[in-house]
Amino acid sequence: MRIEVETLDSTQVRIEIEVPALDVDEAIEEAYQSLRSYVSLPGFRKGRVPLAFLKSRYHEHVNNEVVKELVSTSYDNAILTKELTPLAQPTFDPPLEQLKVSENQPLVFAAIVEVKPSITLPAYEEIETDKTAVNVPREDVEAHIEQLQLHSATFEPIEEDRPVEASDCVRVDLICKVEGEEIDTETEQDVDFDLTSKNLHADLITELVGMRVGDTKAIQIKYDETHPMPILAGKNVEYNVTLHAITLKHLPELDDEFAKDLGYETYNQMHGVIWNTLVENERIQHIERQKTEILEQLIDKTEITIPEDLVDQYVAQALHNLQQDLESKQQTAEEAGIDMNTFPMELRENVIQQTKQNWIFEEIAAFENIYVSDNELELEIQRVAQQRNQNIQKYAELLKTNNRLEDLRIHIQHEKIYQFLIEQASEKKSLIITG
Repeated sequence: MRIEVETLDSTQVRIEIEVPALDVDEAIEEAYQSLRSYVSLPGFRKGRVPLAFLKSRYHEHVNNEVVKELVSTSYDNAILTKELTPLAQPTFDPPLEQLKVSENQPLVFAAIVEVKPSITLPAYEEIETDKTAVNVPREDVEAHIEQLQLHSATFEPIEEDRPVEASDCVRVDLICKVEGEEIDTETEQDVDFDLTSKNLHADLITELVGMRVGDTKAIQIKYDETHPMPILAGKNVEYNVTLHAITLKHLPELDDEFAKDLGYETYNQMHGVIWNTLVENERIQHIERQKTEILEQLIDKTEITIPEDLVDQYVAQALHNLQQDLESKQQTAEEAGIDMNTFPMELRENVIQQTKQNWIFEEIAAFENIYVSDNELELEIQRVAQQRNQNIQKYAELLKTNNRLEDLRIHIQHEKIYQFLIEQASEKKSLIITG
């Protein structure tokens, strides 16, 4: 079989294929013999119908079947032989319905197809990342324990009859409304506030100062877009506040009793466990920062063209899946917090970035022989199941049922690739400022 590949652009090729006449003749013969085995004709037993009759009556049918079989088989062989990775179904030239086969004649056709482009990886040492040893200062541990102490504080109402001062603590009922609608998750009763806390909005503190026990007041607050609660971010919020008491805050002593109340044996043990936990959390965050740095540089330093048709296809499928999900939940996009004016563009950017990452990682995996064995996959399933307090066998079956095993294998492979790249990357140069 003759195969010639012409590169049309970085992601499209034209594959010209010539199927030898001998293969065409064999395919035609097999098609007629197969047809003969089940066609019946008065005066002839099944399987005994003359070939001349079949060729005169069923020529078009046999032609279509032979074309379909030869094109499919030869195209697949060409893709394997030339080590191409198709990204979509090919377009045939001429179209399949126009192709004809003849005895003693080769079948010649071309396939135009989008293919995964060749990728040239940058040298790993060109990638830089922060390799500074992870450390959590003692002061950060103390600050964390102080927050635990604050969360364990008790508040005692004072007897003095006076207005609220900026240095006070108060106990209030809050009814939260956004655009006139009460927000249950932000409505609280008998909640204690320390007016010296930096976590309270300045306007709330200002309006509480001067109130007396028993007073009720409507307080208007405008939150900015960075508010951690999406339902309040960027909104004008009204709080109906009722003051129940001015209170005195009592903090527990940082001693063994405090540690025992939190489930530890001693204060020193609590301190050590918390320190170790903070170090581990920082280590995980440090690795995530390294991964982000490395991926950004890899994509920036690797020339990759993603076919527009492929991006369009992924975006359309994602939007279709989103629509189905919203319909199943009986939600609108707005109710789900999705801005359909910007979402398609954001989705497009994500598709391009994710595709680039996948292709780069596939290249690294093949070049460095980084793969995931069945044993590694099984160990990860056990780890995740135990972490989630689930039965290992049932969790494995759930992954199989939902066709998620391969997703998990790819996730493990990507983690191994990141680990390899972190080891190979150069230490990020520090910016030293001299006077």
